[in-house]
Amino acid sequence: MKRYELDTIGQIYGPTITKTWSPTFRVQVTLHETVDPALLQQATDNLRSRFPYIFVALKKGLCSYYFEETDENLQVQPDGEHMLAYYGMEEAAHHCLRVIYGKKHIAIEILHVLTDGNGANVILFTLLHRYLELRHGLPEVPANFRHNLVYSFNDKPIDEESENAFTKNAGSNPINLKEPRPYKLQGKRLTDKQEIYTIGVIDTDALVAKAHSCKATVTTYLSAVMAEVICELQNEQCQKKAVAIGVPVDLRKVLASKSMRNCVAQKNLVLLPEQLNYSLEQKCDLLGQQLNHFRQDKELVRNLIAAYVTPLENPLVKHIPCIVKDRVISYLYTRDADAVMSINLSNLGEVKVPEEMRPFIDRVYFILGQEKTIPNTCTVISFNGKTSINFTRNIQESAVEDRFFRHLKELGLNVDVEQLK
Repeated sequence: MKRYELDTIGQIYGPTITKTWSPTFRVQVTLHETVDPALLQQATDNLRSRFPYIFVALKKGLCSYYFEETDENLQVQPDGEHMLAYYGMEEAAHHCLRVIYGKKHIAIEILHVLTDGNGANVILFTLLHRYLELRHGLPEVPANFRHNLVYSFNDKPIDEESENAFTKNAGSNPINLKEPRPYKLQGKRLTDKQEIYTIGVIDTDALVAKAHSCKATVTTYLSAVMAEVICELQNEQCQKKAVAIGVPVDLRKVLASKSMRNCVAQKNLVLLPEQLNYSLEQKCDLLGQQLNHFRQDKELVRNLIAAYVTPLENPLVKHIPCIVKDRVISYLYTRDADAVMSINLSNLGEVKVPEEMRPFIDRVYFILGQEKTIPNTCTVISFNGKTSINFTRNIQESAVEDRFFRHLKELGLNVDVEQLK
């Protein structure tokens, strides 16, 4: 069976999987009609010809992890009692993703080892288009059709889709990854690996207008509001530490990459202690400058990538047994990833599907599983005039999402809040 090397992010995520935690997330589309499981299974089977590199098992060798193509069927599953169930090495030894359905929804839950949120969206909406072809006779997507979310089954997969975009684009001057330790959210842990998901739904046009009134993008605006919430929380504890909002940035446009593996880098948007009392407009301006500078400086992006690629590609490191290397990578992940942000805010932006699909789709969701040591995460996705903001937490306290949505309401936005199991 064909083998694939993990991308650089996958090489980091693989060793972090434990007996109690796995890096997973979910993308979901809710339809206006009941799902036909048999047709969904047929559409899932059809995916293999277009995306053979996602039909893989995660394997652990003596000194490295790798993917191996599997001929085991990827069986669609009815949605269970809990979203984002644990996905460890035993499960990944069969497949690295699940295709799940409910009465009116189709979802993919996926290990971050395999791909990122943008890659998962391509898989989900290409799957959905094929499902609608089978159920409603939608015309097949023609060859060479250019759409960012729906790929044609008449095109063959190209090598670049399964390549490691990080090693290909790494710069020559790795930057120092050390950052100041910001304020950390805390709370009393829920029992039995529980997670609580809270979603706020906002009119997209109204949200965009609010962001533009502060001369900001939606991502920057929401990051600034989040920073205000965290400032408020730490003020109540008489602390005055930096606040860091971790924002994943899709690098496919920056690097002109067609990779379907992980192709994302996290940019921490930081307020220093002396900047905590800035107005919302000032916070938007400061955080926006940080994010724009990162997105526009291709050399900076390449050198950030190099900081991750260089040690992993070192010949000596490559030959260190996994039993040793896993512990080091897991420790460094906690020290250099989770420890340098207060919360993660991941925005997949507006989902734009081909027009023939729109009448069938009601809502779209993006839900991130729990970070390894951070109790709260936030994800954002927009479709058909509605923006869904999801909070995931594994602590009893709901202060972060409660205050975040309260702040948005005080800023004049209507927020409909719902809680998922």
